[in-house]
Amino acid sequence: MVISRHAWDALRDALYRLEAAAEDVAVDLTGGRATKRDYVEAIAHLTSAVRDLQSISVEPHAVGGDPAGAP
Repeated sequence: MVISRHAWDALRDALYRLEAAAEDVAVDLTGGRATKRDYVEAIAHLTSAVRDLQSISVEPHAVGGDPAGAP
């Protein structure tokens, strides 16, 4: 599958934000003193990162001719 450079960059950036959000949440909720508010904020942070990822449309682009040999 071939995608545009713009779509690839957007996808890579959104995945990085999701990875960073997951790491933030893991650090913030470790230690045994997390409150209900901490969990609510963590879910909001993760949800925001996921929504960024969901908003990206990656459409494949055809390369070459028909694989069956038709032009």
